[in-house]
Amino acid sequence: MHAATPRFTALAGALALLLTAAVAAQEKPQGPKLYRWVDKQGKVHYDDALPPEAVNQARREYNTRTGSTLGSVDRALTDEERAALAVQAAAAAEAAAAANERKRQEDIMMASYETELDMRRAYGERIGLLSTTIESTDISIRNLGDNLQTILGQASDTELDNRRVLDDRKKVILDLHAEKVKQEALQQTRRTDLQALNAEFARMLLRYRELKGATAAAPATTPAATPAPAAPPAGG
Repeated sequence: MHAATPRFTALAGALALLLTAAVAAQEKPQGPKLYRWVDKQGKVHYDDALPPEAVNQARREYNTRTGSTLGSVDRALTDEERAALAVQAAAAAEAAAAANERKRQEDIMMASYETELDMRRAYGERIGLLSTTIESTDISIRNLGDNLQTILGQASDTELDNRRVLDDRKKVILDLHAEKVKQEALQQTRRTDLQALNAEFARMLLRYRELKGATAAAPATTPAATPAPAAPPAGG
């Protein structure tokens, strides 16, 4: 290894001094500041001290010796602005959660249905079961209505004969009416559920085709209108 020449040693020493001076200059206090801000009336102020009423105002800070800009400070947010930002943050978090939930459901869908026919069969069974329940409930509601009309007619005949309708008979009338109202409310909920299930099937089938890359497939049809046939039993 060659020994360093005196000239190289001198250059190295000079560079070290320059670096030390640069670091010292950076660490040296920047000196007094000059503040510039605009008050609520729009008037511009310059001062080397910041009054309490200007602490929350937007401002620029300058070096009083060089005039260079040291930085800027944004004004403090109002309560209304902070509330608006909180609403925006909550909406963004909700949207992110919804996107994650959609992604989770799509992953489950792709793992559950190997083919489009599998999806049609599964949704067809669910929609068919709900449709059957609605049909049977319609029959039950009609029977309740017929029974109620029959008993009401009998009670009316009793009153026309100037006879008192027995309390037991009144209770039967009230119970039949309450049951009919209850079944009608449940039926409306089931019909709403059926519409939602059909819409879900159409949406999920479209997304399934997109994820499978079947962009040329025919438009989705709900299994309520054209239910997928169940697989025939083995040996049938």
